Amino acid sequence: MNRTEQDNRLITIVVVCLATGMLMLDISVINTALSEIAHGLDTGLGGLQWVVNAYTIPLAATVLTAGAVADRIGRRRLFLLGLAVFTASSALCGAAGGIEVLVGARALQGLGASMMFATALALISQVTSDPKARGKALAAFGAVMSAAFALGPFIGGSLTEVLGWRAIFLVNVPIGVAVLWMTYRRVGESRDPTPRPVDLPGQVTLIAGLFLLVFALLRGNEDGWGSLGIVAALASAALLLTGFAIVEGRAREPMLPLRLLREPRFA
Repeated sequence: MNRTEQDNRLITIVVVCLATGMLMLDISVINTALSEIAHGLDTGLGGLQWVVNAYTIPLAATVLTAGAVADRIGRRRLFLLGLAVFTASSALCGAAGGIEVLVGARALQGLGASMMFATALALISQVTSDPKARGKALAAFGAVMSAAFALGPFIGGSLTEVLGWRAIFLVNVPIGVAVLWMTYRRVGESRDPTPRPVDLPGQVTLIAGLFLLVFALLRGNEDGWGSLGIVAALASAALLLTGFAIVEGRAREPMLPLRLLREPRFA
């Protein structure tokens, strides 16, 4: 491996770690700023719950499909798209004048984060063919993820106290722009020569089921667990998630092969 290849490998690993650190940070950084957000945007507990969940639901629900799309159109290309969406939506979060805008921007953040997370390991793998080098890169990746999640409340509290709650989102903008530039200039492209198709029925049933389940859990105390809306949301969520399991069991190329659950290490 020549010097340029070594530099590109190092930059790819740094880029992936920085991007993953940002998306993990945004899961936990929000917690210490919630009271300031409530005061600044004049919202209650329900709005604050959606500020948190609007990020994590798209991140969790679309990451598998994002991986399939990346195999088809290119891992670097989807990583760049995810970075751009995450950075722009972070700026929108920081500029939000109402809770509705903030929740919508957080959902976009989660979507961008899923694209980055789905391609992160593939980008590392393409530049670390040597098992020893790959092991070191994955160790660094895991350490950054853990540190970012653990330090989130401290960083969020410090930024909120010194600069206000908007700073926890706006800090992503310069980092995101820098990572975008490095990715565009120095990270190579890769695709799967035989990509699996996108499991659209599985994706739709999973997202809809998760949304309705979280909606019911968030609104249950306020609206009443026996109210028509909450009962309907819970029942619909159960049907959709059951439908997701059925779809995955019958699909030729499922986004989540259920046979993996029979493997003790995976389960």
